[in-house]
Amino acid sequence: MFHRYGLAVGLLILCPSLAAGQDPSPTSSGTGRALILCGLSGDRDHHKLFSQTLTTLSTGLSARCDIAPQAVTLLTGDEPASDDPEFIRQSPRATREQIAETVAKLKVELSADDRLWVIVLGHTYYDGRVSWLNLPGPDLSHTDFAKLFEDVPCREQIFVLTTSTSGNWIKPLSAKGRTVLAATETDWETNETEFPHELARLMAAEDFTTKDLDADQDGKFTMLDLYVTTVRNLAQSYFGGELLATEHALLDDDGDGRGTELQVDYLTVDLGGRLQPNRPFKPPTPSRGDGLLAKTIVLKSVDTLPEFPPADALDVYPPREQ
Repeated sequence: MFHRYGLAVGLLILCPSLAAGQDPSPTSSGTGRALILCGLSGDRDHHKLFSQTLTTLSTGLSARCDIAPQAVTLLTGDEPASDDPEFIRQSPRATREQIAETVAKLKVELSADDRLWVIVLGHTYYDGRVSWLNLPGPDLSHTDFAKLFEDVPCREQIFVLTTSTSGNWIKPLSAKGRTVLAATETDWETNETEFPHELARLMAAEDFTTKDLDADQDGKFTMLDLYVTTVRNLAQSYFGGELLATEHALLDDDGDGRGTELQVDYLTVDLGGRLQPNRPFKPPTPSRGDGLLAKTIVLKSVDTLPEFPPADALDVYPPREQ
């Protein structure tokens, strides 16, 4: 069973921008690269879960975003276990110094047209003023974390923060041209989140077509669809287990520093949304505000993939115990 207290997982993603009028597919500009940061995971069971999620995310980055395995850099806070995959066992430690050094190097190497995904996993805690990511050695605050990514040369950047208390990270990270996703509201949602595991499952699953994932029914599978589908699946899981939802995701991509629960327009009332039963779904068509940038970032679905990874590498999301 996933315990909803004491541990949180964070996922952060950056992508390069797509100029107006440019084909918004993952292969349309630049080179895809990824930086995965995994802080201290906790006990042995959580270390195993995180290792599985890291493997799944790596698969998903390749399948959905055209980021080759050799273009992924991993930093981990834990001492690697003997049964971890090789790329985990060989990774440097995710200390504050190593993270800062790696980000600085990436900023030098990246061009405006490159695509960079940065994925962060680990514990977080909130002291009433600052949210902290637990690392070996000194922890990293959400404000210091944001400072590391100032002046990133990529014109479009997507941050997906799947930790508890991650809503607090939106304001310092928010900027024009950035899409910032957070797994929780800006308050005391401090319980462990399940967002990263469901996100990874959707990114790497081999049986979802564009139709399955196209939440806004625009004929494309976009970053907005990935966000909405992840949140909707989690809401259904909480509701089906008769459990109180302890994570309410937010999305900010208009640079105002305030996240929006865009999913309310896609969820039924019993899942915490606005959709009334027995009424047809009409996709929202906003002309301004959050969600518009995320709609321009097109990912790959099964029906657009020439070849998908083996199924035996994807079954890493354990069923929830009731």
